[in-house]
Amino acid sequence: MLKVGIGYDLHRLQKNRKLVIGGVEIDSDIGAYSHSDGDCLLHALVDAILGAAGLGDIGEHFPDTDDAYKNAKSILFVTKTLDLIKKNGFKIVNVDATVLLERPKLASYKLKIKKNMANLLEIDERFVNIKAKTNEKVDEIGKGLAIAAYVVVLLEG
Repeated sequence: MLKVGIGYDLHRLQKNRKLVIGGVEIDSDIGAYSHSDGDCLLHALVDAILGAAGLGDIGEHFPDTDDAYKNAKSILFVTKTLDLIKKNGFKIVNVDATVLLERPKLASYKLKIKKNMANLLEIDERFVNIKAKTNEKVDEIGKGLAIAAYVVVLLEG
């Protein structure tokens, strides 16, 4: 059986915070404001995986009210989510992701993000696609005040 899930996440950006996307630290003077490390892409990935498996959402499994996740690396959320779906008989077939960020440009980071996510998900790089877009200076993302990500996941189980 094949199951599809979609994930979305958005974070405000602020000065003097690390910018982590797909588990990769990006050279930037701004970063995501969040309870955890603010990795918008991995948060959307977790929601997509959980959604496809019918297992709720990231807030149910890793609530921002739980101090155990304060400043946590989002890689932890992905690994725990993978363990959960494996226990439920699922495996990831492929991932398609879009990151919306006005700056910094992500072209030089896309391959590193793709490799890192494939490694995290224990799948071949051919089955992970990363797209980076700006918001053409429209809304909070376009003004450089926020980052967002959309992820679609196909599971087999």
